[in-house]
Amino acid sequence: MAPRALARLLQDAQARADAGDFIGARALCQQVFDHDPGTLGALQTYMAVTRVGADDPVLKRLRGFADARGLDPRLMSQVQFLLGKGLDDIGDHAGAFAAFVAANRLKHQPFNSAGQERLVAALLAAVADRPALVLPPSRPRMIFVLGMPRSGTSLVAQMLGAHDAIQNRGELTALGQAARAETPDLAALASGLTKAQATGIRDTYLAQARQGATAPVLVDKMPENYWLAWLIPALFPDALILHMHRDPRATCWSCFRNDFGHGHGYSTDFPTLTAHYARYVRMVAAFRPLADRQWIDIALNDLVADPRAQLAPVVAKLGLDWQPAMASPGQSGGPLPTLSRWQARQPPDPIIANGWRAYLPLLQHEFPQALANLETRAG
Repeated sequence: MAPRALARLLQDAQARADAGDFIGARALCQQVFDHDPGTLGALQTYMAVTRVGADDPVLKRLRGFADARGLDPRLMSQVQFLLGKGLDDIGDHAGAFAAFVAANRLKHQPFNSAGQERLVAALLAAVADRPALVLPPSRPRMIFVLGMPRSGTSLVAQMLGAHDAIQNRGELTALGQAARAETPDLAALASGLTKAQATGIRDTYLAQARQGATAPVLVDKMPENYWLAWLIPALFPDALILHMHRDPRATCWSCFRNDFGHGHGYSTDFPTLTAHYARYVRMVAAFRPLADRQWIDIALNDLVADPRAQLAPVVAKLGLDWQPAMASPGQSGGPLPTLSRWQARQPPDPIIANGWRAYLPLLQHEFPQALANLETRAG
């Protein structure tokens, strides 16, 4: 198979996976495997949309790659992440845990935790003394879904996007880019924000958010917008801010066991990850009161247990009625190019949401102090 043809197959498989056509994505991956069983892109897409069984040839192949010698550490890290996912699928939690630990050790990215602590402290102090400033409402109406990665942001955005008056725009980077275009120092922006700056940031953001939009309500589900949760009420006084959360142990374990590719450097070391989680909690606690009634907290377990109870009040705030399609996110809601593309399209299931509990004993043994800090936050 010519390299260009192979690249097109991989691209098409990824697009089908993002769109929820998992059967089609697997079929295209198989075509790639027929040419080269070790193509990493096909292995990644296949594993992302497949709950494998013990006899799945792809899982057997990953076991063989993990035992190979001389692989580049970055490549071996990706293999270990995929193997861990496959072992989790078949219930081999000890084997999966070992693979995820190995994957993160091989991938380890430099992350300046102390530097980020200083940034957060400066931002919190600046926001506490920020000038009072609120722009008039704008259109379209916005819903910002935020929270730590792996906290259910993709699922709730997919559910909301199933409403015929709401469009899920996915993870827009536009707000952060627009804010940092004014100044890369968020603390400086907060302490001296002017009406002209606020208007410019909003106009720049909406220019991107509106591209291709057709619905009167848009969802931006960039989780890391929690950094800007102090700014959103000033720019969008009639927007809703949905803060997704779950047990902090579940969130941190899910971050640790998933390969984010680039970024999220804190996630490759569990103690560093839990320290970052603590900073996120401080920001949310400080910024929530600034949004007042615009802010809605939703627990992932509550959402999967009773979607209507959690989301009917949200759409009512927008002057909309509940639609049954919102409880079946797999059937609609638009493309979903995130790590959660498979989970977010499954029927809401508390069993899936609580699968992390099988790893608690292993976490307690490997990372006792970091987990103890999270268990304190879990109450």
